[in-house]
Amino acid sequence: MKKATAIKRFLLALFVLLVLAGLVAIFRPSGGGSIGQTVTFSDGTTMTLKAVTYGTQHRYLGGGWEQRLLSLLPRKLAAKLSSQQSTLTMGRPSVALWFERVGTGPATGDPQFVLCDASGYGICGLSGGLRMGATGSWIEGWAFEFWPRRERTFTLRIYEQGKRYPDAKSLGEFTLRNPAPDKYPVWTAQEPPLTAREGDLSVTLFDVTAGVGRGANKWKPAPNPTVSTTRVGFRVERNGQPTKEWEITSVKASDATGNFLAGIRSTSQERDAEYVELQPYPWPAEQAWKLRVGLSQRSNFVASQLWTLRGVPSSGEVPTNTAATQTNLQGALVQYAGQLPNMRGKTFFNFRVTPARPDYRFMLVKAVDDRGVETSLHGTFEAIPSWVVGVPIPNWGFALETNATSYDLTLALHQTRYVEFLVRPRIISTNEAAPR
Repeated sequence: MKKATAIKRFLLALFVLLVLAGLVAIFRPSGGGSIGQTVTFSDGTTMTLKAVTYGTQHRYLGGGWEQRLLSLLPRKLAAKLSSQQSTLTMGRPSVALWFERVGTGPATGDPQFVLCDASGYGICGLSGGLRMGATGSWIEGWAFEFWPRRERTFTLRIYEQGKRYPDAKSLGEFTLRNPAPDKYPVWTAQEPPLTAREGDLSVTLFDVTAGVGRGANKWKPAPNPTVSTTRVGFRVERNGQPTKEWEITSVKASDATGNFLAGIRSTSQERDAEYVELQPYPWPAEQAWKLRVGLSQRSNFVASQLWTLRGVPSSGEVPTNTAATQTNLQGALVQYAGQLPNMRGKTFFNFRVTPARPDYRFMLVKAVDDRGVETSLHGTFEAIPSWVVGVPIPNWGFALETNATSYDLTLALHQTRYVEFLVRPRIISTNEAAPR
């Protein structure tokens, strides 16, 4: 009897503790001490932090106890209960910050979000966004798939862009709880130069410098975190000789805490070197970054990689003879899909490649107009393949001038080649924080 009573008391105490823990989780601020904090822009527009969510699907329910109760429920049940709410969906686990914005500003452009690690070093960038409500009084969610993960908290700073580039002013900062703190491993690596090989290609990574400016300013410290990039320098050789046949087209950077950042802000060539600017990029306090570098062929393609589409009208009309507007290259179906509307005198000639070939690149090799004049490429886009009402959206586009009647387009589909580096970055600027 006494044993049964003791078990009942234990279960009752456990139930009470679980209820209390649930109430604490529901009613404590979801993002740390900064929930409810406001920043004010120069034109009077305000942004107030209302809630912070974590996961791949983010929903805003008002920022109160309902928001926190939803976060404790199983994913499917939470999705069902909030099905009428707008959802911000991300491809990877992310932190979403929900703000109430009152006013139509700032007049100088969208606010700039900078995430800072324990040292105060800030990285600027976004992964996705969602806006709900009427202009001048709306709720907006901004999601980040990367954030400082080693400490229990990290800092968000909001900047207002200045009237002149690259001016920016910090308006305030928010302390946020890290949703995924852990004892992550510590990678170690050497500083450049490092060389990696892939077949007959060798790539030397000779420069990884964080905290520099953009473009022509990449040799100088960045004036503030909103324009801070990492300068990465490469030299490419084939069979032991410098080559221009291959170029750097992708750099995916990751660190030991699970941050993964893909994308290149810009590229440039100087003498025998290629430079890539990364923004955003991992925090330099991480002593090693892993870089997966993709190289794309520029020239000297073989016949099995090439397709020439003749007599493509600049009017946007797609020829009815489908046999003439599609072909098979490298095991994929390549289709001409018409044009986008003219934009500033440019016409985008669009193509679909199916199935998707993530390790291949599709490029315009040459365009000759009906007068026999070779035309320059004025822009390109690459998109993740998607569908609208059962119709696949083009995932490659090439911009040409529209002052001709038709074009002969020569295109190439070829495989990307990859090399990897584990490298220690160098910091050139303090980025408004103490250097490492």
